[in-house]
Amino acid sequence: MSSITTVKCSWQDLLDEFKVGLENAITELNTHNIETINGAISQLLNRLSIMRDNFPTNNGQIFKQTIDNIIQNAFFPKNLTFAESFEKILNSRTHEQDFIINELINGFIASKTKTIASYSQGPIIDRMVEAFSKRNDFHIVGHQFYAMFGDPNKPRAYVMENLRALIDLFGLVSKQLVVDKDIRKSEEKVYTFYTFPEDILVVLKKKYLVTNPITGNLSVSKAFDRNVFICLFLANTAVNRNELDSIGGKYTVNGISAIFALILVLSFMPTVTAPPQILKQPSFSNPSIQISVIPKSWMMKKVLESIFEPLIKIIAFRLGGMQWCEAIIYTEINKKIHNQIRFLLKDVNKWILGELCRVEIPIFIEILNTIQVTLQAQQSGGTPPTPPTP
Repeated sequence: MSSITTVKCSWQDLLDEFKVGLENAITELNTHNIETINGAISQLLNRLSIMRDNFPTNNGQIFKQTIDNIIQNAFFPKNLTFAESFEKILNSRTHEQDFIINELINGFIASKTKTIASYSQGPIIDRMVEAFSKRNDFHIVGHQFYAMFGDPNKPRAYVMENLRALIDLFGLVSKQLVVDKDIRKSEEKVYTFYTFPEDILVVLKKKYLVTNPITGNLSVSKAFDRNVFICLFLANTAVNRNELDSIGGKYTVNGISAIFALILVLSFMPTVTAPPQILKQPSFSNPSIQISVIPKSWMMKKVLESIFEPLIKIIAFRLGGMQWCEAIIYTEINKKIHNQIRFLLKDVNKWILGELCRVEIPIFIEILNTIQVTLQAQQSGGTPPTPPTP
């Protein structure tokens, strides 16, 4: 049986642990010179030193500003109803933000449901979108879902279990229709339909649903896509953050905390000017697009683990208090979730000409600007601080 490490969940303990993690990451970078980009390691060391010396100070004010005021506001709002939270997240979307959140959360949900579908069959959220799009009443029937993964009339137990898990993750509701005489067997049959709660439908009707003027049935518009489910998942998890059993338990807590930890770290990492030839690639044909190269030193396992493990706990504490922080337990299963962060770095970026490139997206820029302003405020009263190298 896997051993379980108890997590210290006082705010000061978490800040101290984060500082120690940065010390370890700095030591690793100074010990191993694997870089191929001139100045990359020195820039990274500079950023890590700034994080070590400033992030835990002033009672972790930088974490409070970035996690509470930006990340939660855009993706995980507090003190709202399900519908209010859903609409707020939906309206905060931009194309660029969709990309990174889609990739991270879609990967998380696919990992949770990988027992029923391999990625080669298509992302599970895309298949949910397809299922709702095919019907003219905006419902998905149980056997329609089962048909994606085998015999709809004899669904296996694990398929039925994962359907229920998906329904819970997205906050969908079920309805039943009793048919006196089923066409196939001429006997009574109960059909279970899954759809969106009524207050969520009100929000969706503004853009994503079309009402048939004759039948009154709902069908999806062209705008209906995976982002509806991404926002629904985030809203459902945010609203029910204190009811762990209803949102997937510790697995969801670890996954969400890891995703937001990745966003926070990527926002403050240094950038290296992209070689001119990269800008000629078809993927970056827009001359106004901003990209940067991710140094190989970022990908060092011991560097990432030293930063992410304490940061995941800090994110959990800010999102769900002691209950969430205590859910970050280091069994082998949960360690795998944290280790997947290294691969998420690759998933949300592109390899071009042997280097890993990223697009500078608005949420990264907003977080970086907030960190810089907070750093200046912490150091005010003396010589104005030099902003971190952009």
